Amino acid sequence: MTDQALLTDKIQSYLMALSPRAVGTLVRGLERARQSGKGDPHVELILAASAALLRGEALDRSAPRDDRPLPTATRRGHLERLFFSPLDTFLVNEHLPRKQEGRVYRPYLNEIWQWLERDLLPAEIRQARQDLQEPHSDDDKAHERVAALRKMATQALAEAMARANDSDRERRRLSMVLGGDRAFADLQDVTKLFLAEPWLTRFLDRMPTSLTERRLKQDTDVLTLVEAHARKHPDYIAMLAATVLDRADAPWSLGTFATRLAGTNKARDLSRSPFAPFMDVVISEAERLSILARSQRDNPDPVAFSEAVSGYANLMRGLEFDMDLSGADAWRGRLSETRREMSQIVTSELQTASGAVRRALAVPKVDRDGRWKADSHALDDAVRTLRVLAMARGTAETLAINDVSKRTRQTVEQTLEIITRSLLSDFAKQKGASRAAHLSAIDAAILLSEVYFGPDYAGQLRRSRQSALAAVEASSAA
Repeated sequence: MTDQALLTDKIQSYLMALSPRAVGTLVRGLERARQSGKGDPHVELILAASAALLRGEALDRSAPRDDRPLPTATRRGHLERLFFSPLDTFLVNEHLPRKQEGRVYRPYLNEIWQWLERDLLPAEIRQARQDLQEPHSDDDKAHERVAALRKMATQALAEAMARANDSDRERRRLSMVLGGDRAFADLQDVTKLFLAEPWLTRFLDRMPTSLTERRLKQDTDVLTLVEAHARKHPDYIAMLAATVLDRADAPWSLGTFATRLAGTNKARDLSRSPFAPFMDVVISEAERLSILARSQRDNPDPVAFSEAVSGYANLMRGLEFDMDLSGADAWRGRLSETRREMSQIVTSELQTASGAVRRALAVPKVDRDGRWKADSHALDDAVRTLRVLAMARGTAETLAINDVSKRTRQTVEQTLEIITRSLLSDFAKQKGASRAAHLSAIDAAILLSEVYFGPDYAGQLRRSRQSALAAVEASSAA
């Protein structure tokens, strides 16, 4: 296996261990670096594997691999990724409950590309593929070639949208080809964004890559920049809002930012202003995080679910502190709906907490040959649940889980403390392979205690573990 093949294997193994949110964050960072000219020779390898994971495609590790180094341009999906790269800021991996202008569902890009390749620009795309496969096609030439293709496609898309807008029959036909009305609406966004690429690229270059809460709530540089572009391109305010959300450290601060743009602190007046899309976008983010949390409950990564819940709780708590939504019933209704959904998701998770802890702390059974195996899946489930329970201490009201959170904390604390003490006290009674299996259960208890109670308490348990182990070793030596 060549160095490139080994590297690809390592990248795939690493990405498969990450949550989809982490993969998405990694992709956005790499794509920005590539666009700014700060790319790395291995960026395309990472992006190819990341794109497959985000589309839900399994990485076939058993298929025979061609170990010969391939030029950048021939890698699978390279042309499509370059073609859609101006949309990176606007893509989401979750199918939102309602269409939000400025946010494009990533899987629809596959349908749009197939339509372009099959019906709209078959010859042009075929020629672009051939051009990118030429041995002399380096990254700079590839970007230039794809930019030319995108320019042709933009004109073709604009004409197709005009036909669809003039004919209900054509609109229905195109919606069916793409996979439904939502896909057609996203195609409209894609067309608008491609048409705006010349000025939107300059806007993104001027926008800081990270927007602090202070910058959105108090400073004037970003405010002035967005105001100027909103006046010049009033049809693109939702797209401007999406760019601010993408770079905001505190997404909830878009609410205050919107009131500054609109010149009002009243939600009713804001909802009727041209800058209402800023609130629409941040509410769509709450909806996205709710969907993400539901999807992450089955993720083997024990951190992914709690991160999604934490992100939602922080956003909602920030909005509640910053914004009085009286008079904006539509916004309040959407947020209430996400709160109910998240409450159900978290309640369902917490109701299994005590059982998850017990399963994780069960001493592995030792077979006749002295072999045993720890249940890593049970431990991951317990870690996930305890991370959410620990976080719920400060967010129970925000998540509408006050009662279940209180009951669960009492039960879990008792269960964790009692089983851990029992494991430590019984350690001296174990012999041979049973001793090693028992020690693994103690280590699991210490890990869970650190997740829930914190490092200080876990440190005490580690000292108790060390003392118990030393006592057993001394007894054996004697």
